Amino acid sequence: MFHIASEEEVLRGEVTDVYFTRAVEILKKNRIDKKVKAEFVVKGLPENYGWAILAGSEEFLALIENLNLSLNVRGVREGTLFHANQPVMEIEGRYLDFCLYETALLGLLCQASGIVTRAARCVAAAAPPFVT
Repeated sequence: MFHIASEEEVLRGEVTDVYFTRAVEILKKNRIDKKVKAEFVVKGLPENYGWAILAGSEEFLALIENLNLSLNVRGVREGTLFHANQPVMEIEGRYLDFCLYETALLGLLCQASGIVTRAARCVAAAAPPFVT
């Protein structure tokens, strides 16, 4: 059986890795609320892929908007081909504002990008070779 989070669980910050919850507790206990910049980077691609395609940015931005988070967001356009170690998205703001949502934000990009990349690879593999 698969567990799929509901929209309400995501919006309440319940879909997060435990270390983000612990980070919030520690930062609040120590009264630390810094502005940070986080880059979203893929360190490695599966099966020795040389490239991937970014997808899920609409959902990424919708989650930030639904949460009414005050963040600056920069990123490559949806459908952009990217390589390992190349930043595809960057958010800037108070870490406590988005910390609990980092897992969901990453998940939106990872799942959608994985599906689109695999589909593009299938199409590329099935396409006839270019003839001059």
